[in-house]
Amino acid sequence: MRIDVRELDQGSLKLRGELTGGQLEFDEADGHLLQPVSVELVAEKHGHQVRLRGKLSALLELFCAKCLDPLRMEVSPDFDQFYEPNRGLKLTGEIALEERDTEIAFFNGDVIEVVDLVREQILLALPMKPVCREDCKGLCPNCGGNRNLRDCGCQTLNLDPRLAPWLKIKERLS
Repeated sequence: MRIDVRELDQGSLKLRGELTGGQLEFDEADGHLLQPVSVELVAEKHGHQVRLRGKLSALLELFCAKCLDPLRMEVSPDFDQFYEPNRGLKLTGEIALEERDTEIAFFNGDVIEVVDLVREQILLALPMKPVCREDCKGLCPNCGGNRNLRDCGCQTLNLDPRLAPWLKIKERLS
């Protein structure tokens, strides 16, 4: 999906379409897209800036951060992004960013690739550590068994290794 900025001189542009995981170059570590991502957006020109507003909907398969079981998650974020043309500025070394710089994306030439925006919005909508359910017990640190399926019976003592010498003293005193 591409937007030709020159077309926006005649007015706003409405786009609707679908993008596949291959088009989005979606990394399997981030999740697996179960169906194409549907995208609806409106592109408008505001002076030299271009504004893209819209909504997307994606269904992904992720893995629980605690027990590693697969889980399905639907994300449907709204987005509102401003773009400015990259005027061929060659930035070298360190530069100081202002808050305004974090709210604007840049494009080269006369085309804005919507794919980058969609991929970014999906990744921002995902939780940092997805869990299959609120009360997920995770994996046993000793045997690796899934505690949601069965109680493995392993004794787990969560002891700070820095306190191990004190435990030895306690054992000697007993």
